[in-house]
Amino acid sequence: LLREVQAGQARVGRKAYLIPEGGSNGLGALGYVDAMVEVSEQPRVGLVPEKFDQVVFACGSGGTAAGIALGLGATGLAPLAHAIAVCDDRHYFERVVANLIADARALRPDLGPAVPLRISDEFQGPGYGVMSAPQKHFLREVATRTGLVLDPVYSGKALYALSQLASKPKRALFIHTGGLPGLLASSTLLDSE
Repeated sequence: LLREVQAGQARVGRKAYLIPEGGSNGLGALGYVDAMVEVSEQPRVGLVPEKFDQVVFACGSGGTAAGIALGLGATGLAPLAHAIAVCDDRHYFERVVANLIADARALRPDLGPAVPLRISDEFQGPGYGVMSAPQKHFLREVATRTGLVLDPVYSGKALYALSQLASKPKRALFIHTGGLPGLLASSTLLDSE
């Protein structure tokens, strides 16, 4: 349907750009390359450490993973990008992210190699947008103790995963990718048990 709308706009002399699911294409990935450059400049003003062990984030369509891996390669901010899959499995995302990295490099040939990408797919809970009881409890605890409200689809699962890693990084940068509208759809999620 979207391609039909795009073609209809072209017929009347308008240019329509289709934004893929999650903004995940080469151009979208470049946004996270730039984000990693921005973060790498913040130590000069005392906001963050100069280096991290890894950058941890939710992965739902692959664009964030591609951009962060390339951005870390460009900046040296961390030697590892760690994607927490909220849907699909590691093998799926390995293919998708490799294609997105190639697409981003086609747009920016000056980009060097991406850092290694670890994809954890064991923290998805019962399904996309559905949290397990321990994940819900964790989300409530984080909100109660810190005031940080995370969504149940993306960042909530990713932060839960970071808390559960058998081998935790000493210095991780956690990227909150959004998803708060998912919390609005689950208005009772933060109610006490």
